[in-house]
Amino acid sequence: MRLLRAVDRAWAGLLWLMMASAAGYIGFIMLAIVYMTVFRTAGWDYNQFVFTLIEYGFIYILFLGSPWLVRTRGHVYIEMLTAAVPERRRKVLSRGIAALCALICLVWLWYTLRIFIEHFEDPIAFDELRAERGMRLWTTSIAYPVGFFAMAVEFLRYVFGRETMHSGQAGLGNERAELEATRRSLAEPR
Repeated sequence: MRLLRAVDRAWAGLLWLMMASAAGYIGFIMLAIVYMTVFRTAGWDYNQFVFTLIEYGFIYILFLGSPWLVRTRGHVYIEMLTAAVPERRRKVLSRGIAALCALICLVWLWYTLRIFIEHFEDPIAFDELRAERGMRLWTTSIAYPVGFFAMAVEFLRYVFGRETMHSGQAGLGNERAELEATRRSLAEPR
């Protein structure tokens, strides 16, 4: 049990580091845009490679930050259906949804890993728009399998772990009344 907790803490630390890197990259992009704007407005030359780092940064931000969002339930998901069913069914439904999400991530992992390997093994696979800067295609495609793998692991935690992804708490205020009406209509015998 201790080993599992240590592995979980190490994994959580890795995900946090990935998320922190994504957040740092957002800050870098902000500063890079200011740098490019100031230099362009002043008529000065600036490093064109900065634009490439900004452009590719969005891919890294998405795939480095997403696993942490899944772990902390910070991603977008809708709980109207899971909140409208009884708790026992909600747990089964929630685990089924998490399993489907994990399966989708694993399928995408398979395909994006193949793309990464193809780009990595091809010595002339350069970004056509950025070839003069020497940007190899694998530098962008590596983010995909890493992100999909980590997201699949996190969704699988909701399938096999104690916690489910859905809490059963959907909406606020007036939406609560609608939820209760939906819950009652589902519970009525047909």
